[in-house]
Amino acid sequence: MGLRKIFSMLLMDQRGMSIAIHKKRKLLSQELSAVMNNTIKYGPFAGMIFSRDHWWGNSDRGAMLLGIYEQEILNSIMSVQKKYNVFIDLGAADGYYSIGSLISQKFKVSYAFEISIKGREVIQKNAALNNCTNKLHVFGEATKVFYRNIPKKDLDSAVILIDIEGAEFSLLDSELFSNLKKSVIFIELHDWIFKDGKKKMTELLSDAKPFFKISTLATTSRDLSKFSELFDYEDSDRWLIASEGRPKLMTWLRLDPRGT
Repeated sequence: MGLRKIFSMLLMDQRGMSIAIHKKRKLLSQELSAVMNNTIKYGPFAGMIFSRDHWWGNSDRGAMLLGIYEQEILNSIMSVQKKYNVFIDLGAADGYYSIGSLISQKFKVSYAFEISIKGREVIQKNAALNNCTNKLHVFGEATKVFYRNIPKKDLDSAVILIDIEGAEFSLLDSELFSNLKKSVIFIELHDWIFKDGKKKMTELLSDAKPFFKISTLATTSRDLSKFSELFDYEDSDRWLIASEGRPKLMTWLRLDPRGT
């Protein structure tokens, strides 16, 4: 058997394994959702209810219900000063953050921007389930002037989460950072999907630096021993529930306004 054929078979095995792992994570999340009645039980978003409908992140639902999904970002958001009581979510998916932020009672109003029509429908369903439609404003794609949809007083007291799968580099520039300079901003980074990712990161940091103090967050460990719902799961299944299925160690930027 030639080396090319062997390599091709190994590559197919890797792809097949990745697909199988994703399917298993989805199945485990569905099982846990049934056990927990689609309701988050732990963490700052405890009490938030998900509809059975979904658009994004169904395989991440188990980790969300346990309050450990992106816990580094979640904990950092909750540590922001009390004066920041407005939440803005760019890439809101199913509304985990935009609705959870209201459930936490740390934020008084939330603005969700989601490019997908299906995603916006799911967000509205979840908002209705959680009785917060009067505090949640849902919009379509976040453009370079998305902030014009938000009252200035809300923008100046906002925490902004940006998770738009690589589009952060085309959206964010010096002019936009200038208009957001009083907000605290979190950015999920996807530089690794671009060949010129390092260049894009350098430009983004250069544009942000005049207005913000910049720090970096990365995925850390999870303690699953405290969740009684997982006691009867095999070790491998517990960790698949906790997994976020990332292709690499995920990192985020936290931008705090200069002078605060």
